[in-house]
Amino acid sequence: VVHYLQCDHSNNHKKNVNGPIRIYPNYIQEKNIRNYTSLSIQHGLYIYLGGDYACERELVERYTSDLVSTPHSWQKQADSLNNLAFSTARSQATPFNMRRFSQLVFTYKIIEMDLCLGSTNVATPKDIDEFDLWAWSEYPRLLSRFIYLWSNHRTLIGACNIPGDKCSACFTIDGHQKARRRVCRSKQVNFKSSDFSEPLVIGCWRTPIRNSLYCELHQNDEKLTKAPRTNQKHTHAMKLRNSRQWQRQKNIFFGATNCSTTKARSESYINKCSRSFGLLAMVTNCRVIISFSEIFRSETLREIIQLLINTIRISDNALPKIACYDDGCHLVRFVQRHVGKLITDTPASNTLKNTKFYIDKAHWKNHVGTWCKENMSPYATSDLNMINTQSAEQLFSWLKRYAPIISSLGWLKAPLYLLVLFHYKNLWTCKVRPTRHFDIANMVPDSATISLPNAANTLRTTSAVSSSNSDGYLSQAATTKHDPSSHTVNENKWAQMSKEIQFNNRSSSENFISNTTSNVDNKWATIIHAVDSTQQQKSKRDRSPNIINKWATQAEQLAKRQKH
Repeated sequence: VVHYLQCDHSNNHKKNVNGPIRIYPNYIQEKNIRNYTSLSIQHGLYIYLGGDYACERELVERYTSDLVSTPHSWQKQADSLNNLAFSTARSQATPFNMRRFSQLVFTYKIIEMDLCLGSTNVATPKDIDEFDLWAWSEYPRLLSRFIYLWSNHRTLIGACNIPGDKCSACFTIDGHQKARRRVCRSKQVNFKSSDFSEPLVIGCWRTPIRNSLYCELHQNDEKLTKAPRTNQKHTHAMKLRNSRQWQRQKNIFFGATNCSTTKARSESYINKCSRSFGLLAMVTNCRVIISFSEIFRSETLREIIQLLINTIRISDNALPKIACYDDGCHLVRFVQRHVGKLITDTPASNTLKNTKFYIDKAHWKNHVGTWCKENMSPYATSDLNMINTQSAEQLFSWLKRYAPIISSLGWLKAPLYLLVLFHYKNLWTCKVRPTRHFDIANMVPDSATISLPNAANTLRTTSAVSSSNSDGYLSQAATTKHDPSSHTVNENKWAQMSKEIQFNNRSSSENFISNTTSNVDNKWATIIHAVDSTQQQKSKRDRSPNIINKWATQAEQLAKRQKH
């Protein structure tokens, strides 16, 4: 039983348009909005967020504590709690339901994280079905505060207990390709970022609809891809002939180095992928996650630069001036040559240009270029003494255990699940309780491109419509080619003949059956029906007019014999 207080404003002479106010144990509801505060969300031994379902606070906190160290799916956790209640003879109003438990924990942890990141009041929709969309729309704000807090954790929380006072002395950026969720196959979704002079191709981030490879906004793209298959023998011959043609190897990014460490994949490979390419993460040497972003196409230099510029801008220049990246040689030369050209000349891009990059020690053996050995070696500098350059790899070793959970999430919950998971991981690393409040709401700079999917969300419909209109002739050609009405007369005459023969066969058999008397053996009628039903199940290509005419002739002869 849930008790609440209701105020109808009976002593107020003015008409209240918002209706009554209801005060529940963990929130205050006014019209269609629920307001949460730090005191209300932590009130009581039970957590009630609306509806007819509540849960003990101890169980939610236990699941959160276990989640940081050991990944558990929602179903396994619900089964475990039901088994615990049965084994210890605890009373349950109803057994744990996986969907309700996951929705309650997910909602509660997002609200708790929002309050921890500086909000004094969190207003959410009353309808629980609208919460996921509301949370996704608030994701850029939450991510910006996450980046600001953990980029400045040395000053806001305190230095980590690392020998040599090396807290936040260096950060490592790398890509993780284990957690790959299903995404739409439309890869040509562009976004015009203010940090680049040319549009940035990010790909669609939405989850495909059921029985399709495309989301609801790009169903026209699925029709365009249904092209007829080419002759495999001809294709194999073309590949063999092209492989024999020698071509000069093109220099990657103006021939910066000859290290074969680039991460970008080919367009043919990208267009065939129905899953994302994981995520990019920035981790300090004290193993604190300061920023991340999902990858929907491949790990390109432009997406890495966009993440770095966004993080520099939001962190308020608190980012370390020393960094490690396993493909740092190509990244450094690309930034040095393109700031002011392809990369917009801004204070954040100049800060990135002045950041000293090295190759991390785990990937140094893969670099063989002369320029790379002279400028990127982690062993030829004292800047990396007593510095953990493998912090990103250590994070991914922990994160890969969550790959089955992340890979099964949709486009609304996946980024928020990662944000909550990384936030509680950092809290555990820095020994900070999740109930602590950081007053940073007014300190975080704005960044419109902190989340590329959210930034491109306003342009997604226009991109889908323009893409379908520009390639409309392909859709029409593909439909015409697969339309049976476009076949020639010679191809259709056999189908028409088969229909006529089948109809005549059915008519003759029906006339024969109606004319036979009750004392006549109907075995021939049974045979005719069996043959007729067999012929109906066959395809038009397998039907033979000669075989059908044979049985029709026998039926006519049998009918004449019965008359005589």
